[in-house]
Amino acid sequence: YHRMMKPLFVPAISFFHQPPGDTYMHPRRPYKINPACLSCSWALFPFAACYQLIMTSATPSTNVIKSCLDVLRRTNPSEKEKKLGSLSALISDDNIAEELYQRVDVPLKTCKDAEKNGRQFLLCDHNRDGNCYRSPWSNTYFPPLEDGFRPSEQLRKLELYANEVWDVYRELYYGKTGSVSSVYLWEKDNNKDGRNATGGFAGCFLIKNTLKQDGGSIALGEWNSIHVVDVGAVKEGKCVYNITTTVLLSLEPSGGGSSTISGSLSRQNKRECSVSLASRDEINTTGGIDTSHIVNIGKMIEEVESNMRSEMDSLYIQKTRNVVDMMWTDERPNVSTEWQEHTKTLNEAVFAMSMKGKGNLTDK
Repeated sequence: YHRMMKPLFVPAISFFHQPPGDTYMHPRRPYKINPACLSCSWALFPFAACYQLIMTSATPSTNVIKSCLDVLRRTNPSEKEKKLGSLSALISDDNIAEELYQRVDVPLKTCKDAEKNGRQFLLCDHNRDGNCYRSPWSNTYFPPLEDGFRPSEQLRKLELYANEVWDVYRELYYGKTGSVSSVYLWEKDNNKDGRNATGGFAGCFLIKNTLKQDGGSIALGEWNSIHVVDVGAVKEGKCVYNITTTVLLSLEPSGGGSSTISGSLSRQNKRECSVSLASRDEINTTGGIDTSHIVNIGKMIEEVESNMRSEMDSLYIQKTRNVVDMMWTDERPNVSTEWQEHTKTLNEAVFAMSMKGKGNLTDK
């Protein structure tokens, strides 16, 4: 359809690897991702083809979602929210538009909790109800919403505990200034009343870190990590954890110009861990839900974040640096590089061929 539609291609330096299809546990509506539309590729932007598909009334909803995801997967993360709004405006079915918002991770935004002295919390689809967002610190919606979704009393206690632990993790890895963290938990469909402590639950662990430097190599940098966790039921002292991690990275080098390096990376991890029996103090604190869940989840998130940071730095960032370095030619004297030697060899070969051609012309 690329030849038929002649779409507009917009190149960008980015890296994308989406996880295979699996169920994402949303507090109100779980959904599945089609692995066929989440392949790894470099950024091309077939917006015209997607527009044609969306505007066709006979197009099935799955094809519309697939085409929109295909466009957003090739979009600069810093522009993803804007493109997401544009695509959703083209979709006439509100249910399809809502599903698209649930499937796409965009850079996180912050809000202040007026009931907790202006303490910041992060906004995402997992603490949203309409246009209101729930604070993990006060359990209050901003703007106010009386009948908004809230976790059960037992899970709410565990959510507060998780936020305290996650805040310490944020300070240790990202520093006290410039970073914000939030944790949101909710019951799964088989445990909506929250009474079954071993029935499992789901959650979202978020961190946003913003870096601004004066005189440094990076003028502006932003890191967004989103961890969606599915905690299975406890059976024979063991529990299965499924974690889907998405990292959105954006870097703006200093020194002028408008160059940026940005992209997203996603990974899935599944692990079975032992769950210790809750002590009497833990039962009184968490309402019967064992805090060992937070320990197991924390270890998995710490490991996957470390691996993804190393992968980004050693593979994507270094590769981009090598490509940029090859585009420069150092003309200073007494400087010998492989690129200069290669250029010199090519120039000599071209010059020799031209001289040979002139010689043949003279003979004639």
